[in-house]
Amino acid sequence: MAELVKEVAKTIDREEGRGSVAIALGWSMSKSEAEKTMEERGIFERFAADAGLTVVVASITQPDPPDILCEIGGFGQVAFELVQLDARQELARMGDFLNIRELWTQATESMTPDTRQRHRGAQINVEFDGNINQRGRRAALAQIATRLADLPQGAEGGLFEALPTGLASAELRHFTMDDGPRINEVSASGAAAVDLGRIDAKIAHYGEGWGVRGELLAYARWGMPFSDQQHDAAGYLSGRFPAGVFSRAWIYEVTSRRIIARAP
Repeated sequence: MAELVKEVAKTIDREEGRGSVAIALGWSMSKSEAEKTMEERGIFERFAADAGLTVVVASITQPDPPDILCEIGGFGQVAFELVQLDARQELARMGDFLNIRELWTQATESMTPDTRQRHRGAQINVEFDGNINQRGRRAALAQIATRLADLPQGAEGGLFEALPTGLASAELRHFTMDDGPRINEVSASGAAAVDLGRIDAKIAHYGEGWGVRGELLAYARWGMPFSDQQHDAAGYLSGRFPAGVFSRAWIYEVTSRRIIARAP
């Protein structure tokens, strides 16, 4: 997961200091207008490259609305409205997945060299209760780190007879590696479904265009919901577009870099 996140962030952040991974992928639940603008441009540029659109980069502006206005080869000026399809709870869930590595580093700061050496091949698979907050996650990880100090090299199985508050499970496993102990968060709930209804909301929202061709870019920031789940994305778009001010619509997965559907 970490390697995937680095790759996405590297592509979206075109300039040094342009935005964090959280901003680029939308895991920050509160963004300034400047951050939102950078995020949308980064996603659009990534999409345009994958869609094979010839964009005159110097022509890109963000009048808001539309989110993006630019010159496209063969079409002239085109206005793009962007709409995020990820469920809010999914962005929060994936933000927690990324944040756990930082929390684990903090929890193991005082771990003795002897404990690290014994568990250099260890991975702890942990699942948190659904309503746990960051303070609770930090406290639970600290208890896991303390528990490792009492266990011999190669120990496996459940870490606790009675799970600490906030933990649904904590299981120790060993592998052929030497950079442990690692933490790996698992989720029993799975990914939240994307919200295709937001496409209809965008169509209904704009009664007037911008005097140029309009297109709608609907995208999923995290994971591959259209690749992994059964969504009739092509049918959804083809049954609606062209519609309102939009001559064409796209569905795009940022992580996989796949154009999932286009209509017409």
